[in-house]
Amino acid sequence: MLIQLLTSLLPAITPQNTKVHLAQHNGLEHPMDVYLSGEFDEWQSWQSKRNFECQYVIGLVEIPGTKKWLLAGVYDSLKAIEVKGEKANRDIVYEYRRVPEFSELEGRLVLAYKKPRGNYLFLRTCLPTMVVSSILEQPMTVGKFPGYKEVDISHKELKTIVREGLESWQTALSSVAGVYLISDRTKGEEQLYVGSATGTGGLWDRWVTYSKNGHGDNTRISDLHKKRGEAFAENFRFSILEIADKHTGKDEMKLKEIHWKRRLLTRDSGLNGN
Repeated sequence: MLIQLLTSLLPAITPQNTKVHLAQHNGLEHPMDVYLSGEFDEWQSWQSKRNFECQYVIGLVEIPGTKKWLLAGVYDSLKAIEVKGEKANRDIVYEYRRVPEFSELEGRLVLAYKKPRGNYLFLRTCLPTMVVSSILEQPMTVGKFPGYKEVDISHKELKTIVREGLESWQTALSSVAGVYLISDRTKGEEQLYVGSATGTGGLWDRWVTYSKNGHGDNTRISDLHKKRGEAFAENFRFSILEIADKHTGKDEMKLKEIHWKRRLLTRDSGLNGN
């Protein structure tokens, strides 16, 4: 039983003194993207209400397309601070710490649960139907490289891939030159950008730059940075339009890039300035 697993690690946890945060898509970003990028604790700390009035919080992240939940962490030392006006619709920020007893299960423990309407439930509400589905051998991370035609990743996922140096991605992307697409999915401002990458590092080297600064030193994307602030790239997605041998000349790759700019109208109504 789940309660036996929890209390075996931390006997002080009870169904009455513990809340479960079922983190789902909030209309802007999916918590799994946030978790994989290593930013879940900070993301969860900002709340619209005093949702964590209890001794412990179990943070669970929805695994997309399933009724399963990944353990992000268990938290205590909860302290709510009012910070009205600092973030839209987020008037409370919590200070807390991860309970170290659960560190071995973070990113590995998967629970099955068909949630009701609420996202902040006492553990006693969840226990009758929440069960342990599996314990992964390794903490969950971005999956293996899916093939060039299937690449469609968020900026947060790209940062995770680069930060962790995921071998299948680095090997595949550094093996080819190519034309890539950045899709800005920001509501009401949807735009596209087409770019190309050549040289010894291929697509990998170019995308590493985007993982670090978000704009890759492109003028119109840099303008978005100035307009929106540090979170300007949070709705960017990266995909690949065409690949080529790394020895393809810059002039030939530029012609391929121009072809896609014309087809997708990214000069007229997108983020390409040339």
